[in-house]
Parts: sequence; C-alpha cells; structure tokens
Amino acid sequence: MAAVAGGAPPEAAAGALPDWFAAKKRRTRPNLIVHRWVPIALVGAPVLVLFGIVVYPTVWMFYHAFQNTNMMRLFRGNWSFVGWENFHAVLTSERFWDSVQHLAQYLVFGACLQVALAAVLALTLYEVVRRDWVRVVVLIVLVLPMMLPPSIVGVLWKFLLTPSNGAINAALLHLGLIDEHIEWFNAGMSLWSIIIADVWNWTALPLLIIYSGRVSLPPAVYEAARVDGASGWLVLRRITLPMLKEVIAIAFIIRFMDAFKFVDLVYVMTSGGPAQSSELPTYIAFQRGIREFEVSEAAAYAIIIFAFSAILITLFLRYLKKVLKAQGIA
Repeated sequence: MAAVAGGAPPEAAAGALPDWFAAKKRRTRPNLIVHRWVPIALVGAPVLVLFGIVVYPTVWMFYHAFQNTNMMRLFRGNWSFVGWENFHAVLTSERFWDSVQHLAQYLVFGACLQVALAAVLALTLYEVVRRDWVRVVVLIVLVLPMMLPPSIVGVLWKFLLTPSNGAINAALLHLGLIDEHIEWFNAGMSLWSIIIADVWNWTALPLLIIYSGRVSLPPAVYEAARVDGASGWLVLRRITLPMLKEVIAIAFIIRFMDAFKFVDLVYVMTSGGPAQSSELPTYIAFQRGIREFEVSEAAAYAIIIFAFSAILITLFLRYLKKVLKAQGIA
C-alpha cells in the first residue's frame, strides 16, 4: 500500500486491486421497478378498465335515457331526442309504483330481517359457544348458503316451495302447523317466497361482518363491567350493541344496496309474477331493456333507481353520523 501511495506505476496499482474492481463495467439492464412506464401501466390499465366497464356505459345510459331508442333504432342509428318523456312514462306508471311497494316490503322483511337475524346469530355464537372449533364449524355451516350462486338458490327453493309435493309443505303438514298446502307462488305469497330464499342465501354476509366486529371489541371493557357486577343483559344493551352500531350499519347498507340490483331470484323463482305481484324496479328495468328491447325506457328506470337509492343511503348516513355525534363517538 505504501508503494502505491508513493507513486507506483498505474499498472502496479491496477494489479494490486481485485479482479472484480479492475474488470470492465458490465452493461446493466434498466431496473423494471423504476422504469417510467411501470407506474403509468399500473395506474393506466385499471383506469382504462374502469372507463370501459363503468364510465362509458354510464354516459351511454344517460344519453339514451333522453332518446326514443329501442333495439332496432340502436342498430340503425336513427333514434331521436325526446327529452324527459321516458322519465315521465316511468314515474306515471302504476307498474313502477307497485314495484316500489314490493321493494319496500323486501327492504323491511328481507334486508332488515337478515341484519337482525345475523346480529342474533353472531352474538349468540360468540357469547354462548366457548370452544373455538365448534365456532369454526358453525360458521362454515352458516356461510355455505352464501357460497351458492343465486340462480342455483332460486331453483333449489322453487323445488322446496312447490305447493303439491314440496319439502316445506310436507314438513309443515307433518308437524301439524298447517292443515292444507300453502300456495307459495300465488299473487299473495310469491314475494314472500323470494324473501325467504334470499334470507337463507345472504344472512351469512352480515353475520360475518357483525361477528368480526364483536371479535375486535376490546376485552378490557367487559372485564371492567364484570368487576362492577353488570349482568349479561346490561352488558349487551349498554356496551356491546352501542359499540357495534357502526358495524351493524355497514352490514345494513351493504344489503340495502344489494336490494337495488335484486334480479336473479325474482327471474328464476317467479319471473315477476303472477300478475306482476313480485316485480321489483330493477327487474322491470331488466325486462324492458333486455327482453323487450326498450333501451331508452330501461335507461330511465336505471337512473331513477340510482337516484332513489343514493338519496336514501345519504339520508341514512347523515342520520347515523348525527346519532354517533350525539353519543360522542364521531
């Protein structure tokens, strides 16, 4: 090292260095992670997909809602502007307002019942069942119906509710709860049949949400309540349910939004009948647009349903925020 520092020739200095240092610099490949096209591709590809499946169809729907478009005019390109005529036809239709009443019935006795039943099952499963493996088995059994496609669920319950030889009527007759077969698919019972099938199919979703929320609650709060001598009912009313309000509200909003795209069970089980007694607004939009080819009226149905659901969800969220703010939570 002293010779090198004292002015040794460059060849000697180079020979004293390791081979890897003196070797020629290898040609390095550009790093793919920092390449300028990588972030553009990662962001741009989802944006293009989102534009193709959401933005463009939405703009297309809004445009044709103000035209007199049907399938023949759509292919020929000879539709014309009609203004608010399609919206007026929808809002003055008795069929539409009957379907809104059916939707309200489904929301009250379908979506609300699912959330309430899910809350009872989740809290019972957590508070009563002590063995973890039993909880896992019960959760798997309860979640299995949600794994089935709604079309398969519709076919299954259509067979179970068959008036003459269905399993439901046979079980009720055997137990002595009814004296004669129930006509599950007549005008008065068809919507109730769909609600029963949907409750069986989708109660597991709010059940998982509420059960996860209950698991995440801090155990220190319950230990303090136990030390103070609080009863189980008092703990449920004053601690568990207030702390689960946001979770239960989220579960309800999810099922509430699903109610506005509820088509599959209606189509498979009743096709909206008999006499349009089980039609929902989304099913009418499906009928008018896909089966009857009235594209513009179906687009008007879709926009009205979207506006109606957005207003209701906004009001519900404002009410929930007001309640939580009054309780000092939000």
